[in-house]
Amino acid sequence: MNIEWRIEWLDEIDSTQKELERRIKHAHAKSCVQSQPKSQIQLHTKAQFIANPQNLEAQNICLVANKQTNGIGSRHNNWESPEDALMFSFIYGAIPKDIPIQSLAIFFGYILKQTLNALGSKVWLKYPNDLYIENQKIGGIMVSIVKQTIICGIGLNLKDKKFKSLDICIDKKEFLEKYFQDLQNAPNWKQIFRNYKLEFYKNFSFSFHNHHHGSKESEIISLKDAILLDDGSIEVNGRIIYNLRLME
Repeated sequence: MNIEWRIEWLDEIDSTQKELERRIKHAHAKSCVQSQPKSQIQLHTKAQFIANPQNLEAQNICLVANKQTNGIGSRHNNWESPEDALMFSFIYGAIPKDIPIQSLAIFFGYILKQTLNALGSKVWLKYPNDLYIENQKIGGIMVSIVKQTIICGIGLNLKDKKFKSLDICIDKKEFLEKYFQDLQNAPNWKQIFRNYKLEFYKNFSFSFHNHHHGSKESEIISLKDAILLDDGSIEVNGRIIYNLRLME
């Protein structure tokens, strides 16, 4: 069954990720107000929200921006828009149930990597959510969870004098169609994870910032001796570290 996507092309916005979050919160608040009686709102709101075909969670929607004035980058920092970039966020309701929540960025990112590789790019997925060509970053993946709804945001540098950019030329509309088709036809999570694990050695000369849950503080973790575990966490010197770059 083909999934129909509603894609909105925006000339300028603060952040596609933030805009989808706002829409979800607004739809959720409206659903809460309309549900009765008040004593049952907490119990039934989620079911009503999903069942309503007009709400955001019941459809696959994607926002694409030509320019973001306050985009979200790695570690939730502001992301500066390059001269030309593919910047989009989407809600996807067909997430395989066996994916650990901390592996969502790997799921979306690895399929994106495969889509780009099939078009001739040498991009690879750096743990846990960055897109690299050789040793330079060209983009990243951000996953938010708002009102139990998963939003994925992706930024990809296409052309810029300041930042490293994608090594192939793509048509934005055609690429999105191909990516969403690949996402729909993706192999099971075990196969995706197995393939990513085979490529994990590319991370060994890098490090990443690990956020402390509930805090803006982070620590730099070397991936030199890291072991990727089945749930998407990593083991470094006997310590288990989870990727908690999720926004609620």
